[in-house]
Amino acid sequence: MLLLLLSISFLSATCSTPAEESEEIVNPLSFSVEALTVSSEKQTENITVEAKVEWGAYPQSDWIKVSPSGGVSGSTTVRVAIAENKTGDVRQSSIEFRAAGKSYTLPVKQNYDVEAVSIADSKFLEALVAAHDTDGDGILSTKEAAQVRRIECSGKGISSMAELGVYFKAITYLDCSDNNLSELDVTALTQLEYLDCSNNKLTSIDIQRLQKLTTFDCTGNSELKSIYVWFNFTAPATFSKPDTAQYVEPAIAAPEGYELVWHDEFDTAGISSPSTDNWWYETGDGGWGNNELQDYVSGGKYKDVRIAEVSNGTLKITAQKIDGKVRSVRMNTVKGWTYGYFEGRLKLCKGKGTWPAFWMMPKNFRAWPDDGEIDIMEHVGYHENYVSSSIHCKAYYHSIGTQKTNEIHIPTATSEFHTYAVEWTDKYMKFYFDGKLHFTFNNDGKKDYNTWPFYNPFYLKLNLAWGGNWGGAMGVDESCLPTIYEIDYVRVFQKIQ
Repeated sequence: MLLLLLSISFLSATCSTPAEESEEIVNPLSFSVEALTVSSEKQTENITVEAKVEWGAYPQSDWIKVSPSGGVSGSTTVRVAIAENKTGDVRQSSIEFRAAGKSYTLPVKQNYDVEAVSIADSKFLEALVAAHDTDGDGILSTKEAAQVRRIECSGKGISSMAELGVYFKAITYLDCSDNNLSELDVTALTQLEYLDCSNNKLTSIDIQRLQKLTTFDCTGNSELKSIYVWFNFTAPATFSKPDTAQYVEPAIAAPEGYELVWHDEFDTAGISSPSTDNWWYETGDGGWGNNELQDYVSGGKYKDVRIAEVSNGTLKITAQKIDGKVRSVRMNTVKGWTYGYFEGRLKLCKGKGTWPAFWMMPKNFRAWPDDGEIDIMEHVGYHENYVSSSIHCKAYYHSIGTQKTNEIHIPTATSEFHTYAVEWTDKYMKFYFDGKLHFTFNNDGKKDYNTWPFYNPFYLKLNLAWGGNWGGAMGVDESCLPTIYEIDYVRVFQKIQ
């Protein structure tokens, strides 16, 4: 009898029910949360681990730390330390828990530091959040705003959209019709293709920089008088305006005593090459007397690639390596002038080996330097932001060390537009940077062609050389290619007769 009881007791001690065995194998761990979602700041979160067996915790990213990193059966508080999120984006990872030969994942999501847009008009902000709050946090972040390409906010009672040019420069479509707008600044929205601002309270609107605009409706603005447009503007059939409004081309201020006689504003709508009515091209790769390395292409194009492109209100000369050779442009005005005030607004290119210039040569050229050369602006990439103006003639030129020149430092010459000009009369040449005189070359009055050949017609030139005796004096660095020499306008004024 005793033997029988001992046998029953032994069996009871060594056997468990199938349900109990299954629970221990399938679910040895549980957590107080299903996932962790936290803000961008550095922080520590506590979670509770309920365990029936020994376990270990293994963060899957180095921005997550856990303590303790393991435990035994029972209840354990685990501290999860999360580093500050400086990535500017949501990041996700996990903590892997291992127990009884199995793995269990606890997801971890950390938001980024949200910088909200600052919009003064509450109704405009409400419309933006409703349409573009992609993560659903009730805030329109600057990152979300940067992704916006289309704004539709018709009939929302909006009185101001002053922040358009701050946060939404990349938009291509804007419908702000049927609101209460008395002002609308779209000058920074150069990618706009569609603009409907009808039925507001506008008195003027400036679309000069909007050369991509194909559809424009400003009807229903009963007080609208002026629509400021680009040069040589012709209204497309898809442009609608009230009868009270007039298209107004830009006015160009002339230096005192001068009048505008020629200009190219490079304001042709769309993408094109410079007008052949205004410019002709020199071509070839023979070194151009300076051991230059570029090939100047015909018509501003090499095969199907535009080297000289007019778009968004500027001319862009882009030096780039194609088919084993650096291709560039050397373009000249069809017309020539004797005396005048010659001005260009330019943003120069970066890169060792670049040599952009804005200069003049005689129409009836026979020999250099005898017939003269006028360099309004020259810049070499290895000496960035130092710009020179010079003249050359038989008595004064660099090869014999007698050139007449002056160099100035312009800290933003390669990052911003500046004006460069020469006032050329029969008595002197005065060279200007942003309207400031920096160099004067006087006619000595001797009527000597060797010292003053500057009484014949000269034409204007724009080119971007690569390498050469000056541009390549410190070598060239092709890693800067392609590089862009950008011209906003070129203007010629002559004295009022």
